Amino acid sequence: MQMTESTLSFTNKNHLVTESYKTEDKLNVRILTHRLYTQPKVDFVEWVLDKVEWRGNETAVDIGCGSGNYVAAGQTRCQTYIAGDLSFGMVQALSHPNLPRLNMDAQQIPLASSSVDVVLANHMLYHVPDKEAALREVKRVLRPGGWLVAATNSAGNMAELFSLRRQAMQRLNIPINPVLEKSPVADLFSLENGRSILKNYFRHIQRHDLAGALVFPAPQPVLDYIASTRDVLETFLPSVTWDMLYSQLQALLAEHFASHDEFRVNKLGGVFICYP
Repeated sequence: MQMTESTLSFTNKNHLVTESYKTEDKLNVRILTHRLYTQPKVDFVEWVLDKVEWRGNETAVDIGCGSGNYVAAGQTRCQTYIAGDLSFGMVQALSHPNLPRLNMDAQQIPLASSSVDVVLANHMLYHVPDKEAALREVKRVLRPGGWLVAATNSAGNMAELFSLRRQAMQRLNIPINPVLEKSPVADLFSLENGRSILKNYFRHIQRHDLAGALVFPAPQPVLDYIASTRDVLETFLPSVTWDMLYSQLQALLAEHFASHDEFRVNKLGGVFICYP
């Protein structure tokens, strides 16, 4: 795959830990947005974890824990839950007491071979530059009969947001890079191509999909969500400022809400449950 500015920033470790995920703030904006505005109301974390047949005595490692979205629910299902992330800031900020935590790279998991029963890699494999190395590591640390849980999105997820961004850039006469036409996960690790990436390491792969929508009653939460990805978008603003793009987004949303009661963004997420 030819790497672009967007995919480079999406998989560049330095950019991820110094910009996108230096702290939990940007990620939490997106998590909270999904929690508040998703219809129908489904707890995605619970939905994902319910796809595993937990016994209660497992050791689980979350290799991209971020701000700890899965920690509380995961701890109720297993004996030992280990939270790990590439971002030291994220790991340090986790508020859960007595939680084993690791500042780690998924390409070099600092755990012994055959030491865990469940590896959680949710909404993070698309960030890993060498997914083959990461999956070899996942398979290495899993005990016989262990599971990989890998949630991700569809390549067409949230297309309405990408359309909104494109319209704003067109109004500013910014050349539209093809990668802005779709989610950056599309070519990296999505529901559509995930199986082909996983099949070299796992013989049994189950895919579960969950469709829904973000239904926004006002412009501001839409703007906040887009602004949480500002560090990536700014790589496509060679001749204009972020404030100029933001103003165009405000104008487009004002026009939309002048004749609509809501702004609907369709989404499709899901999870792969895999075992060797």
